[in-house]
Amino acid sequence: MPDAIFHGTFFEKFLSITHYQTLIGIALLLICFFAIMRPLQNKKVNFSIRMLVGLILGIVLGLGIQAVAGFPSTSNYWMQETATWYGLFGRAFIAFIRMLVIPLIFVSIVKVIIDFSGKENLPKIAFKGIFWLLFTTAIACLVGIVLANLFSLGEMSSTTVHQAQAKQYTNIIDTFIKLIPSNIIASMVTENIVGLVIFSALMGIAANRMEKKNPEPIALFKTFIQALYKIVMSIAMTIIKYMPYAVIALLARTIISNGIPAIIEVSSFVVAVYIATLIMIIVHILLVVIHGVSPIMFIKKALSTWLLAFTSRSSVGTLPMTISTLTVRMGVNTGTANLVGSLGSTIGMNGCAGFFPALLAVMVAHMVGIDTNIQFYIMLVIVVVIGSIGIAGIPGTATVAATVVLSGMGMAEYFPLIGMVLAVDPIIDMARTLANVSGAMTAALVTDRELGLMDMDVYNDPNVTLDNDPSDS
Repeated sequence: MPDAIFHGTFFEKFLSITHYQTLIGIALLLICFFAIMRPLQNKKVNFSIRMLVGLILGIVLGLGIQAVAGFPSTSNYWMQETATWYGLFGRAFIAFIRMLVIPLIFVSIVKVIIDFSGKENLPKIAFKGIFWLLFTTAIACLVGIVLANLFSLGEMSSTTVHQAQAKQYTNIIDTFIKLIPSNIIASMVTENIVGLVIFSALMGIAANRMEKKNPEPIALFKTFIQALYKIVMSIAMTIIKYMPYAVIALLARTIISNGIPAIIEVSSFVVAVYIATLIMIIVHILLVVIHGVSPIMFIKKALSTWLLAFTSRSSVGTLPMTISTLTVRMGVNTGTANLVGSLGSTIGMNGCAGFFPALLAVMVAHMVGIDTNIQFYIMLVIVVVIGSIGIAGIPGTATVAATVVLSGMGMAEYFPLIGMVLAVDPIIDMARTLANVSGAMTAALVTDRELGLMDMDVYNDPNVTLDNDPSDS
């Protein structure tokens, strides 16, 4: 440790501060937090802008430290110490996100099921809508798998860890049986997400079935679930609020530890995400064509909503315009637009819960040396589709979805490896949200078309556009 100013086990092993450069690095990060990000947060600057600012600060800080060190091929001692301290903030954020996964999935699934109670005139719309949302998510997952392999994501990673021990795969029958939790508490402890989804869905179904015989206790249960949902969402939003801070630490730490190759590697992931989004838009258009609807008119009338989704990076925030576009411009039945459109902001999101976690899962598997055979991919599609049910439509949804899928695939311990991807989340999130909203619109339109409820005269009217849509005023 040349030029070390602090010596001894306390500084070297416990405190991880032996060089003055480490202290300067920590000070620079704190300046970014309190001199730049905190004032922006206090002024209630738009979350997307704060995320972009965090992205820029992370890049500048990481490259600045690399430049001071002379862009070494491997991190020197003080750079490793700085990266360790930056990990305090980045890894802490990831840990908080993982902490929420079990309660979030449980309460979200139960809520989704019980919300159908009493809507006897909507089951066909609901089930068809959910089918198309999940079907397109499955396609998105397959697109993610293909692109992850075409781009060789994770195979040449500079952060590759030791060869992971190969899993003991079983036949598909035993695989399905193991999805059913024999001990729900144990499933929560081991993060058996699929088992938790099954149990949560059964609980919601049972609550709906028992409502007529036991109205008072079931009403209390539903009130409790609604309250718990709001509490969990409040915790989630509190944590997500600090994501711009985490972005600075995560991205700077990634660049410090891995240098320019890390940026190149993340750029490949970003390109893969945008290609996946383009492919899914084409898939959505093909589904529209198969159902006898003009693709040109679909693109023309969906374009403004796609643009809002891309720039706002919020499926829920885009929901009012999504529903307006479906009903006023495309002639979709109001019930279908509201139900399927709303479900599409929390279920089967093609981007956040489809190709994005699939890309991450394959990338992480490559990084740690897990064998990605056909059974791995079949299991991945199952986990992605089931895990996409009830994912809350809030900022940071994709992070939760990634946690769910990695946990479901038995790779939860490698979640910190995706920190470099989370660090450039604002760039990725624009494309993901576009895919989410387009998938929801397609599912609603296709469902309405199949049920014969769609007003084709409105859909084929080219004059019904954004400029004369009364809902925009």
